[in-house]
Amino acid sequence: MKKIIILLVLSFISFSGFAQEYNYSIEHEYNKVGVFNPEWEIYNSINPRKFEHITGYYREELAKIIIDGVSSKRVKIYDIRKREISIDTVIKRVIEFEAKEFGNKLSKDSVFKFILPYISTYYFEEFIRYDYKTLALDKNVKAYCPTLVRYKSFTDEKIDTLELQLFWIFPESENTEFTSKPKENPDNFNIPDTVISLQKLKYPVQNPYSNSIFAKAKNKDASIFKSDGTKFKAPKEVDDLFILKRTILIENDETGLEEKREVVSDIIPEDINNIRIGETWSIDKGNLEIFKKVKYIIPLLDPDDRGFMQLGIRIQ
Repeated sequence: MKKIIILLVLSFISFSGFAQEYNYSIEHEYNKVGVFNPEWEIYNSINPRKFEHITGYYREELAKIIIDGVSSKRVKIYDIRKREISIDTVIKRVIEFEAKEFGNKLSKDSVFKFILPYISTYYFEEFIRYDYKTLALDKNVKAYCPTLVRYKSFTDEKIDTLELQLFWIFPESENTEFTSKPKENPDNFNIPDTVISLQKLKYPVQNPYSNSIFAKAKNKDASIFKSDGTKFKAPKEVDDLFILKRTILIENDETGLEEKREVVSDIIPEDINNIRIGETWSIDKGNLEIFKKVKYIIPLLDPDDRGFMQLGIRIQ
């Protein structure tokens, strides 16, 4: 009987130790990331100093490296159903797309030169490691799809866009460990600009990850900054972030008139369903493998009429 009790105690201690060590999960996700193009920048008057994205040179150079690698057949390309396709198939689809939607007549030799500036969205299939203890995110890109984005209309009221997924690439990487750090390689093309994207938090990572965000913020952890990257001046500035103040209209029973009332409510971890990520990219010119390094994370609250609301902190 004593042996059984001792065995149970040891098993419990062992399990407890394992549970404490388990502080992250690796999830397989699909994400879409826009890096903009000249039409967006011109018509929407984006100021690169205020809005982080890939600037023209780096955006086009990234697309050029991918197109050159595909054209020289260093890597194979596939369609959305993961069936291998040829570069001629891609060229034909682009010519038909431009002729149908915009009335442009492209020759076979001019296709890639024409579309380079407009390859401005990438779809990613990636493995993401959420670290509940440190709040760090690491990404391994398994596959990606450069996408042509064209605008049919661009006004304050309506932005009408058309997308054409060009091809999917599954780089043959020698990297078997989970890491977003590329090997030292002089052929790597590094993009210093910060790329921002929206990422949804889903089960099973949402609760432990958002709970950890709250715990670190309330404990004034060194990794917690204001959403603009500056430091908090006083602890109360952090505490105020977890209180949501809203002004609503309530009808007065006596006068029948509407009066403004301030309503105060607590923000809870479950309110965080999305995060905004700032990351830098690099690409191996040989096998076209893309690496991502997450620089910061901004937790977002449930969307309202104005869109997503920031919690007010930045994790970096």
